[in-house]
Amino acid sequence: MRCKFSHARYKGPDGFCVFLYHTQDLQVPVEARTHSRYGTDWALITAVGYGLTDTSSVDVELEGTWQNSKYGMQLNVTSCREVLPNTAAGAIAYLSSGLIKGIGPETAKAIVARFGTNAIAVLDSEPEKLLEVKGIAKAKLEKILVSYRATRKLRDLTEYLAPFGVSVKKIAKIQEVFGDDSLAIVRRDPFQLCRIRGFGFLTVDEIARKTKVSLKNPLRFAGAIEFLLDEAKGAGHLFLPLESLSGRCYDLLNRDCEQEVVSLQDVAAALQTAHQEKRIYNENGRVYPYFERHCEVQTAKRLVSMLLYGEAPTIHGLRNEIEVSERALHQQLADSQRRAVELCLTQPVSIITGGPGVGKTTTLRVILDIYHRTQPDNEILLVAPTGKASRRMSEQTGFPAYTLHAAMGIKYDDDLESTDFDLLSADFVVVDESSMVDMRLAYALFERLKPGAQLVLVGDPDQLPSVGPGNVLREMIRSQMIPTAVLDIVFRQASNSRIALNAQAVNHNDTRLQYGPDFAFYDVADSEAANQLILKCYFEEVSKHGVENVQILSPQRRKGVVCSNRLNEQIREIANPPRIGVREIKCGGRLFREGDRIIQTKSEGDVSNGDVGVITAIREDGEGEPTIHIRLLDGREFEYSADMLEKVDLSYCISIHKSQGAEFPVVMIPILKEHYIMLRRNLLYTAISRAKVKVILIGQKQAVFMAIHKSDVDKRNTILSDRIVAYYAREKQNLVG
Repeated sequence: MRCKFSHARYKGPDGFCVFLYHTQDLQVPVEARTHSRYGTDWALITAVGYGLTDTSSVDVELEGTWQNSKYGMQLNVTSCREVLPNTAAGAIAYLSSGLIKGIGPETAKAIVARFGTNAIAVLDSEPEKLLEVKGIAKAKLEKILVSYRATRKLRDLTEYLAPFGVSVKKIAKIQEVFGDDSLAIVRRDPFQLCRIRGFGFLTVDEIARKTKVSLKNPLRFAGAIEFLLDEAKGAGHLFLPLESLSGRCYDLLNRDCEQEVVSLQDVAAALQTAHQEKRIYNENGRVYPYFERHCEVQTAKRLVSMLLYGEAPTIHGLRNEIEVSERALHQQLADSQRRAVELCLTQPVSIITGGPGVGKTTTLRVILDIYHRTQPDNEILLVAPTGKASRRMSEQTGFPAYTLHAAMGIKYDDDLESTDFDLLSADFVVVDESSMVDMRLAYALFERLKPGAQLVLVGDPDQLPSVGPGNVLREMIRSQMIPTAVLDIVFRQASNSRIALNAQAVNHNDTRLQYGPDFAFYDVADSEAANQLILKCYFEEVSKHGVENVQILSPQRRKGVVCSNRLNEQIREIANPPRIGVREIKCGGRLFREGDRIIQTKSEGDVSNGDVGVITAIREDGEGEPTIHIRLLDGREFEYSADMLEKVDLSYCISIHKSQGAEFPVVMIPILKEHYIMLRRNLLYTAISRAKVKVILIGQKQAVFMAIHKSDVDKRNTILSDRIVAYYAREKQNLVG
């Protein structure tokens, strides 16, 4: 359909566009037509897609499908092709439209004066001839060509890949990796895309099948193996059994084929090649991504080395020192807490574990007070996996605390694999919320501990395991080789709290929960009833406690009527509706508004994953670019660009997984039978243990029982515990021998 650009309604930082175009095409549906300033023969249509043309200097050919949306009938564009002008005036307009950096109106006129309507063809095929134009020197020509080629090549590549659902960001990454040859490479050998990190195998395979390339390409085999192991990592596994991986790889490579294309022998050969090339490691039928096995092996070895050869400084009169700290901190420790203090101060590596209300924080405060007094020249480092957890740790102990990433100088996940790093200078390192530490992060920490450093891990293995693969804290405890203090007595300040008591009940497979003012359950018939009751209760609790003190935790982020995405939209439209004078901005199809409560979903500079705040203002800078002002709940203020909003979500409701490491006065939890895939004992336990004052469960009793009775937290493919035991026995034997 031939069109002419009218104006932009929205253009996101990811390249997603909502543009209006004029067209005289008679096939435009009546419901898609609106008035055009060009006259009654013209229709004004709305087109949505990626990388659309936004200049009226050229006509464009749009291809796509008409779709109904809440904004009306729109053309979902799969192809946007510029129709280059065939008149001198058109050529001048195109060249000076701003699409090509380095060519303004006067330069455009000079180029057309020299080459006429053939100017654009010269730019395409004989660009060196532009040096004949007055005012264009070699440096300027290079600038023109870089801009023009990037625009044309990227647009051609976008047009080719759009039908496969490839985002503009990934297309730009292809262009960055393969340069001007990108389109030719993708057409000839799309499996080259498997070399680009994060490029989905299924997408590449679909492109390959439609371009009729060989399905026995070695890169296809390698891509399938990597895809399946990445999928396993997403489920928390460090390895897959060889038989399982082979079968799944065979099925994946032959999916939707009328006959066998790839044999099991082909798969076996591909796995052998991947092992030889050190992309995977096949260890007695356990197939790891190479680096994941390295992390598991080296962490186990470093732990054993600390256990056998590490030393803790001698603290004379330790029991007396405990009494001194008790008086100074106005605390009275129980016997189990005193034993934990003694353990952590006398062992090179140790663990403190226990549920909510058992005194982990009090115990840690005493440990830090004694160490700080008795070892004044030694450096203490407190860390946690998230910014929220590290700040809470600092508030509770009085010592500065950092995220693990910040303390180790890690900005990106790829940095975890770096061998170029400095050792931590700290003599005494404490890691809080250790259940959130995955295998890669644990490896990075152990690699960076200096010789002789003491390590204390604090955490609750009954909470949800880390998002990343592995189950580090639970495996360390399971090995029974690391000195561990288990705190399991709920103390007087929490003994009347139904939150702590019910958390323990859930953890012990006991469905006889206690209900009262601080722990309520509201039974509902279905998800729609749950949705309405959640909204009602949320605003009631906010009116009592304030919006910053009430948090909804949903088992699911995207699915169902009580998922966090839907509840966020509903609550925002009630709590912070659109109104005159309140600015909004869209990012990737999501809308943000001044006054919205938000959460950071990935670390960005000084803002950490899990930080919660409010959008205080949306303005434009001197160049017309939007800037978003955000104030975090701890008082820190930041200025975001539009593309930084990709790492931000609304936070009236967050997923239970996202809540790890945080605490909230009031927690509301929807729990329904439709959540059965997610319902686990550790999920419910984690959600309950986030609350300090009150828990409100809204859902169905049967769903609560399902969650309590289902426990499979150990079912992650990792053998860290076995390695620790085996390496310890081997090293001990070497010492004896």
